[in-house]
Amino acid sequence: MPTDIAQQIIDEFRTHRGRVTGVLENKRILLLTTVDRETGGPRTAALEFLLDGSRRTLVVAVPDGTGPLPQWYEDVLADPRVTVENGAFTIEARAMPLPDDERDAVVDRAAALDPGLAGERSAATAPLPVVALNPVSGRPSGVTWSDNLKLIHDAFRREMAVIRSEAARPGTRLGAQLRINCLTLCGGLDHHHRSEDAQMFPVVDEHHPELADAVRRLREEHAAMAKLLGELQRVIGSDDADRSAVRAEVDRLTAAVEAHLDYEEEQLLPILDALPAG
Repeated sequence: MPTDIAQQIIDEFRTHRGRVTGVLENKRILLLTTVDRETGGPRTAALEFLLDGSRRTLVVAVPDGTGPLPQWYEDVLADPRVTVENGAFTIEARAMPLPDDERDAVVDRAAALDPGLAGERSAATAPLPVVALNPVSGRPSGVTWSDNLKLIHDAFRREMAVIRSEAARPGTRLGAQLRINCLTLCGGLDHHHRSEDAQMFPVVDEHHPELADAVRRLREEHAAMAKLLGELQRVIGSDDADRSAVRAEVDRLTAAVEAHLDYEEEQLLPILDALPAG
């Protein structure tokens, strides 16, 4: 990718806090900042990433025209300390190349879902390395409660759009990477809702009793979506799961989630920043 185009993507990502347009619009994108092994300064690259079903994030070292391996990969071999920006959070992490057997399994399942990666793999003269980004610490990218809530919601919206696109691709059987993507979304939503129930909603209840009906509705919607998440996990966990069944559940779940996010923002964003910290 030409340097000026790469910088435009980085600038757009930061300006719109995780959202990019063009050919990358429905892709999972992060910014990876490494320590330039030659200058010691920061080097930032916009990369597609894979969900892993755990705390780590995976990136494939696809050749980018600068050499047989991208510059960022050479950097992490020299110094594994990296910074990851995903739009909602800025995360300090350690980058670790996967061993050969795990690497090949990751690329296999990802290439089965992503035709672009399958093409890159076929054109490569050697196996594509895969790097795990293991979080060490992190901080929200926003400044205020309302800002952070909107950033987290938008990250869920982007992920739901990508999963809908993946589920709608041709094919009958459900691939392993799509299973992981759906399960990771389910886990992330469930964690977010539990955190709101336990941490944010009690503060809203205390300081804004006039919003009691709205908070009650939000809690009820969390419970309803937990059931939908369970249904999605049941469908994708079935040995004979197919794309049509998963697509129907994804569409049903994401429609409910998006309506919930819109309602929560309408009710809570105007008052969040006046709440006491902690």
